[in-house]
Amino acid sequence: MGKISKKNGGDPSKEVQWSRVMNDALVDAFLHQVIIGGRVNGTFTSKAYDDIVKVLVEKFDKEINKDKVKNRQKTLKKNFHECYDIFKDGFSSFGWNDSLNMWTAELEVWEPLIASKTAAKKWMTTPIPNYSKMAQLWAKDRAKGDHAETAKEKRAKYVASTTIDEIDNLISQNEVSLENFEVKDDQRSPEINAARSRVSSQDAMSSKSKKRRLAEDDELGNVISQSFDNVSKAIDRATEVMAKCFQSHMEQKFMQLWAYWT
Repeated sequence: MGKISKKNGGDPSKEVQWSRVMNDALVDAFLHQVIIGGRVNGTFTSKAYDDIVKVLVEKFDKEINKDKVKNRQKTLKKNFHECYDIFKDGFSSFGWNDSLNMWTAELEVWEPLIASKTAAKKWMTTPIPNYSKMAQLWAKDRAKGDHAETAKEKRAKYVASTTIDEIDNLISQNEVSLENFEVKDDQRSPEINAARSRVSSQDAMSSKSKKRRLAEDDELGNVISQSFDNVSKAIDRATEVMAKCFQSHMEQKFMQLWAYWT
């Protein structure tokens, strides 16, 4: 084999047979780029791919270029996602076997899983090397799309696509606050501005309602307290009248007895 140009990875039209060792090196190269900052907002930079190509060409003396690296990444990523989608939620009866690079379990455990997810049958006998490393690279992609969204991207997405009803629903469920929509005024849609205004008004009205309810409660408490005072005074007056009547009656009886004996 002739000397391969390290600048472009050799003949771009020539197929490359990826061995297990080459796949290992490719995954490790991607992880290295993640560590040194070669992936930005979930996407590997052009320089990162150039560096990966350089590493693989020097290591294996193969005709590898950026397109071939991206195609192999796509294949590995697809296989990983097929397996990850089945086991990502975890199954207590399954265990990961490092030496076999497979999920393992008893046959009676596999059967109901395969019945519910037919794709699981493939992974009874198919190893998937570098599973944990690929999980570090691509698990978030599966959870959030083609790449992990940054907070800024999420805010822009809200501004572009979220309706007033959806915002109101999220706020009512305490799943989002107004801080989620903190973008510049010239980037905010009229609907978002209207929603913010209405929510602020609702907050103000809610505060006034609370104050009004507290005032009403205080007034009711005063009325009840006054009522108890009135009842207490009425009882005192009734007791006093009854005592005077009793005293008068007893004095009258005493005078009658005194007259009788004298």
